[in-house]
Order: sequence, then C-alpha cells, then structure tokens
Amino acid sequence: MVNGAPGSAWASLRSIDDDAVVLGSAADDERMPLTPAHLFDLASLTKTFTTVAALRLVDAGLLGLDEPVRSFVPVGSEADGVTLRQLLTHTSGLPAEGRMWRTGLTGEELRSAVLRSPLVASAGSVHRYSDVGFIAVGEIVERVSGRALDAHVAEIAGLLGASSVTWQPSADLAVATERQPHRGLVRGEVHDELAHALGRPAGHAGLFGTVEDVAALARMIRDDGVGAGGRVLSADGIRLMTTPAATADAGYGQALGLRVRDAAWMGGADAVGHTGFTGTAFAVSRSGAFGVLLTNRVHPTREGTDLSAARREFFSFLG
Repeated sequence: MVNGAPGSAWASLRSIDDDAVVLGSAADDERMPLTPAHLFDLASLTKTFTTVAALRLVDAGLLGLDEPVRSFVPVGSEADGVTLRQLLTHTSGLPAEGRMWRTGLTGEELRSAVLRSPLVASAGSVHRYSDVGFIAVGEIVERVSGRALDAHVAEIAGLLGASSVTWQPSADLAVATERQPHRGLVRGEVHDELAHALGRPAGHAGLFGTVEDVAALARMIRDDGVGAGGRVLSADGIRLMTTPAATADAGYGQALGLRVRDAAWMGGADAVGHTGFTGTAFAVSRSGAFGVLLTNRVHPTREGTDLSAARREFFSFLG
C-alpha cells in the first residue's frame, strides 16, 4: 500500500497547483520509479470518452438523444424503444455486465451476444450502471459515423491535447494491474475481462492514459467544451454531461456519462466526474477546480481493497 492507496502506483494532479505528483513504481516488484509518462488502465473513464464521441455526433445532427437506437444496434426488443439518452444515463434497463465471456465466447461472436442482451428492467424505469449499455453506445458511434471508435477517440484526444491516450499501450510504460489466474500479471493489456475478450476497442473500458491526459479531459469539461486544440463539444453537450438527468439509489445524480455529487468518493464536493475499477478517478467542481487521481488499486489483487476513503480525502479540496 502506497500513501493510503492499494497497489504500487499513484499519480495525481490538482488544478490549484496543476503539477502532477507521481509516487511508487509501475509494479510492486519493479525498482524503477513511476514517471508522468506512465500509462494507467483508465477502466471506466473510457465511458467519458465514449460519451464525448456520441455527443459530438449529436452536435453534428447525426444522432438524436431520444430516438430509439434499434435501427443501429439490436438493444432489447422492438417494443422496448431504448434511446441514446437512456444508454448514456444508465437507465436503459440493460444488465450491468456481459458475462458471456465466462463461457469462452470471444471477438465478434461475443460482441453480438452482448449487444443482444435482453433488458432486465423496462427502459427508463430504473438507474442501473451498465457496461453493456456503453458497449452499445460505442457500436452506435461506429455505425452512424462509419468510423471505428478508436478513430473518434484519437480525434478527441488530439483536440484535448491528450497525446498519450491509447488502446494499445507499450508494456514498458504501462502500469501493472492484477495477477489473474488465467492471464498472469496483466500489464500493457486491458484489465477488464469483457473488454479483453472482445479483442477490439469497446465503449465501456480499455483506454490507457497518463495523469496529464485525464487532466486535459477535465479541463475541457471545465472550459465548456473547449480543449487545448479547439472545440470538442458544444456548451449544450457539456450541460448534458454535467446536469443530472436521473437519480441513482445511492443518492448521486446521473448526467449523460458523468456522476454528479457522488458523496461516496467525492465527499461533499459539488462536482461531476467518474471512477474506474482499476483505481482511477477525476472530478470537476462547479467552481472550476478539478482533480485527477490514478492508482492501480487492483495490483497485485483486487481482494480487500477499498479506495473510497483515499478518494474522498484527495477530492476534499474541491469543497
């Protein structure tokens, strides 16, 4: 455990000083110290990039938030009428995860099975955090635009000035995650088992990036959609990402792609942001301050690790 965080790596940045702090090493058995260039498995922070990609298509008039998405992906049944807004707010009724990888399915066969997952609740009736829903969003982005999801993310990263964001990190610069029975030490490959089994970029997990890359994303949200390289999203798009459209059982607000005032890890901050299973998080406050905290919480094991208190302490400066 390093500085209160499970794992061996800690990289953080706060807008009040804007300098990255990096501590530890990329793996618990490695002597070389961590550097700002090291790439963390961003896990579900990927969903934020996927949200931005989808909303750029909305900005361009190519997608409607409230039109049924079945003409693009086979979500639910014809009668369910799941919309993009519901997918982005985790109110689609889709299951939390696609467990089909456990049966040995991989690649396109697995992708097809996941996309055809039946609803477990009526569309729009409940908030249920769903990886499956964001895999569907990534698929919609591809089918509507005719371009691969990674091409969209690369374009977004360029506009953000997030030059290191990648789906295929160098193992030399990647921070280690879990030692898994079937894969050994996971390093330079996505930790998420479903994303790994899919074998190509998916909307829910799989991106790697540095602390500066995630800070560039946070600044864009703070700056009403403008990144270091130009406008990424309209001001209306940012409003959709920062205004609650649903309420989770845990009491936080759910905007499109981001959580609002999630006290479990933001503490008392009036902020929006997201976390990732591997130990990643960022938050942007209404005042304009932001913070990024990247760890490898699951290294070398996910068992008995809880980063909630460390996150609340770190993000307490947001107010």
